[in-house]
Amino acid sequence: MFSSSKPNNKKKSKKSLFKRIMAWLHLWLGLASGIIVVIVSLTGCIYVFENEIKDCIEDWRFVKPQKEAFLLPSQLVSIADKKMKDKKATSVTFGGKDEAAIVGYFVEKKEESEKGDRNEKGEHKKARKDVANNQNAKGKSELKAQSNEKEKGKGKGEKRKGGRRQGTFISVYMNPYTGDILHVKTFTRGESPDFFRWILNGHRALWLPYDIGRPIVGVAVLIFVVLLISGIVLWWPTKWIKSIIDKSFKIKWDASFKRVNYDMHNVFGFYSCIFLFFIAVTGLVWSFGWWSKSLYWVTSGGKPLVENRESPKSDITHVTAFNITTADKVLMNLKKENPQAAGIMISIPAKPADPIGAFVYKQRHTFYNMDRYSFDQQTLKEISIKTPFSGKYIEANIPDKIRRMNYDIHVGSVLGLTGKIIAFLASLISASLPITGFIIWWGKQKFGKKKPAAKSKVATKAISVPKVKNTTEQEVAV
Repeated sequence: MFSSSKPNNKKKSKKSLFKRIMAWLHLWLGLASGIIVVIVSLTGCIYVFENEIKDCIEDWRFVKPQKEAFLLPSQLVSIADKKMKDKKATSVTFGGKDEAAIVGYFVEKKEESEKGDRNEKGEHKKARKDVANNQNAKGKSELKAQSNEKEKGKGKGEKRKGGRRQGTFISVYMNPYTGDILHVKTFTRGESPDFFRWILNGHRALWLPYDIGRPIVGVAVLIFVVLLISGIVLWWPTKWIKSIIDKSFKIKWDASFKRVNYDMHNVFGFYSCIFLFFIAVTGLVWSFGWWSKSLYWVTSGGKPLVENRESPKSDITHVTAFNITTADKVLMNLKKENPQAAGIMISIPAKPADPIGAFVYKQRHTFYNMDRYSFDQQTLKEISIKTPFSGKYIEANIPDKIRRMNYDIHVGSVLGLTGKIIAFLASLISASLPITGFIIWWGKQKFGKKKPAAKSKVATKAISVPKVKNTTEQEVAV
């Protein structure tokens, strides 16, 4: 009896302690985060093709190409402002020859904007008075000190909920050749009926308030990274022989449901693992500041991430009213330098210290290789500020380029349409993994209990013994 039980003990301890720990973590962490991973993955699947879907269903995004040049930003803003009445444009975006131009507006919530307006009026009035009365060096230094105080007040007066601007975003789509208004689109974060905005809110925060939902999603994605690592450990073949390799790399579609489900979890999980790892790692950049800094530290070889939260400032020692035609000059200069650009966006300053911002997009629906500029609104002198996103992409160092790629890696657009298809399929598999994993676990709970072992044939079978004369069957039965 001792010798017969020994093989069973060996069989039970066949898996190493490390693999048993990985299996335990994989099971319970998967059960804990499964529903969140399903929601985040499915919404991510849909959001990947946002631009492509909108291009098909939103015909106001396109115009018939013409030989004439585009209207200037000042002309488009003048037309759009009449439509929007008391609102002031914040940006103008130009795309390709067959794309509509967009004049953007942002309206803050009343309680914030009214407070900001009162502060701004008093500060502007004081700044202009100081400029007129102080022409010497002492007066200029005092004005700069007041400007610094103003920016501190700005930070307090325009407090953002969860680090996000609260208000209404309005996009006026216009024919860039004629100035005709094609469509006006409005959305508000958390309240917008826009389908893709709703999908994005679910993806980022499970449709909860961002300060609540975002950390929950972040923790679930962090757990998912652990699941990917533990999954590879469990998937790794014990022996690299044909029979085991086939089980690890192929799905046996003609097998039972239980076997097909197991293979789908095992095989699909392996094939999508590397893509899901990059999607998860880049997604965590928006969830946790410490993760963002750590990732930059790793990619830069130990250099810290420079996070300059202050925006570039225009010189306000000579304050004059902003002339919208200044944006025209910025656009013309950028067009000369970037004749092949897929799009250019010009931001319109709202305050004397605000610069004119400019974004030059090298490829349509791609953001990593974008050039970002800031110009003094009075002199048009370029203002530089040290962040991974400022300046020209081609001049950025490697870790800054990687950080710029973060969003495009996350959605797959860094590889164009092919990358988006890969991201879509990987996200779809990601949504299926908690489901197939749960079915595996549930099957073990329901059917995994061992039934009473049948009596061994060896033990129950009568041993056949040649019949001997004068010996009954009862005497030789075992």
